[in-house]
Amino acid sequence: MTHEAQLPIALSEAKDAFARIAAFDHAILAVSGGPDSMALLVLAAECFARSGKGAPLLSVATIDHGLRAESAAEAEFVASEARRLGLSHTTLRWTGEKPATGIAAAARSARYRLLEEYARTFPTERVAVVTAHHLDDQAETFTMRLARGAGVAGLAAMAAERPLAEGSPIRLVRPFLTFSKSRLIATVEARGVRFFNDPTNEDGRYERARVRQLLPALDAAGITSAALATSARRLGEAEAALRYAESRFIATLDLSFGNDVFASLKTAAFREGPSLLRQRVLAHLIVRYGGASQKPQLSEIEDLAARLQSEGKCTATLGGAMISSGGRFIRVWREAGRLTQAEFDLSPGESRTWDDRFIVSRTPDARGPVRIKPLGSVDYLKIASRLARGRRPPARATHALPSFWRGGDLIAVPSLAPFSLASGPSVEESGCRLKILALSSSY
Repeated sequence: MTHEAQLPIALSEAKDAFARIAAFDHAILAVSGGPDSMALLVLAAECFARSGKGAPLLSVATIDHGLRAESAAEAEFVASEARRLGLSHTTLRWTGEKPATGIAAAARSARYRLLEEYARTFPTERVAVVTAHHLDDQAETFTMRLARGAGVAGLAAMAAERPLAEGSPIRLVRPFLTFSKSRLIATVEARGVRFFNDPTNEDGRYERARVRQLLPALDAAGITSAALATSARRLGEAEAALRYAESRFIATLDLSFGNDVFASLKTAAFREGPSLLRQRVLAHLIVRYGGASQKPQLSEIEDLAARLQSEGKCTATLGGAMISSGGRFIRVWREAGRLTQAEFDLSPGESRTWDDRFIVSRTPDARGPVRIKPLGSVDYLKIASRLARGRRPPARATHALPSFWRGGDLIAVPSLAPFSLASGPSVEESGCRLKILALSSSY
């Protein structure tokens, strides 16, 4: 480790690192009480306290996961330090039953969900959540993903800025990715700032802790954290180039979404594209139409793309989606048999998410509650005659659509409204509403 790697972060360096944050109206500092996030807290307070007019409003949030007896006291410690620096503080608690396995991934998901919900309480549009992820975190993430055989997107690891959640207007900003953990520790020690060490960070039961223990050996072999982080950064640049190429490829496919009932693209144009771009398009569409199903593995996407390339016609299911390839078109839609928890009652004025694809709702003036459930094959046949023959979507693509019922009467299938006949019985009733979520997997 070089002498420079152990030096405290200078205020001029911190100001450069925080340049991204200056573009926001409000910045929420995610502070756990560890040395990394305490460095974030004190440096942000110092930088923006002296910035005067035009600086973002700062606040502090601590997630209490409720997994250790000390967590509540640590959150209170952060609150007292934030108050000392003149910043407001909120503790966000992860309540409810915790999973028996996969606790690290579940905690991370809960953490970002709680931060997203909190950030949305602020009236301004430009809100950032700021974390203290650093160069060593980047190296650990790269190494873990390398062990899984990740592609370019996975190995690009952590971006300095991205949406906090899929399709969210809240931004996640990581200003410390170029700084080592040793420099963050040196920064708080130089200021006499207290911090806590989470014992789970050294617990070999967790993958990240095992990788962290491995990195010194890699460093001794010349594979330093800085080198790994540099590779991650360069792969991030490669990923940006691939997104550009992908957008050009998509323009050749005549891709359409059929009101999110099904996607359709030209088979010949798809087969002319490079293998990697074909895989990326497939992955996006499967996530979009697979709804709440688990995302497929990269190896499964590779195998499917090869089938679509080599077989004249084929039908496959993957990630909760049905993929059908013919001579002219490839079509993708939701696999009805993979729907879970898809039936519930909906009262006037209520909105709920359906299968991570739609928001179904009833207007406040609607007449009484309705039942929401998948349309299914039998009930589709009852309304097929109401759809324009030349514009009907594939019948199987309609079976996993949300339908509105009052008692035993089908009253609406809003997704099919664009395909209905200009005259004759309607496929929707006043008061039944549906909004396409169109996650970030959409184009």
